[in-house]
Amino acid sequence: AFGNARTVRNDNSSRFGKYIELFFSQKGSLIGATIETYLLEKVRLIHCEEGERNYHIFYEIMDGASEDELKEYLLDGYEKEDFKIINQSGTMDRRDCVDDQEEFDNLIESMSL
Repeated sequence: AFGNARTVRNDNSSRFGKYIELFFSQKGSLIGATIETYLLEKVRLIHCEEGERNYHIFYEIMDGASEDELKEYLLDGYEKEDFKIINQSGTMDRRDCVDDQEEFDNLIESMSL
């Protein structure tokens, strides 16, 4: 939900990358590694092309949050179409038939375990 978005080619495209650096001893044995995670498409936060969606979490919150949750998040009284970050591409749905409300419910459940 937080790092994936719909692109023209893929409904659930990961927008993150990883840089892995491996360290070897002089004898060739692996002695350590570092992993750096970074955001591939910062531009997606402010712009989506036609047929794309921004990060799934925005749609999931608007479709899945209860009235009380929307009020708590200061989102009560708003629709997805009210937010430029969501509405600029004109695409609200997913072609893979994943339900944003159900995904939000799953997210909340997984975060409460």
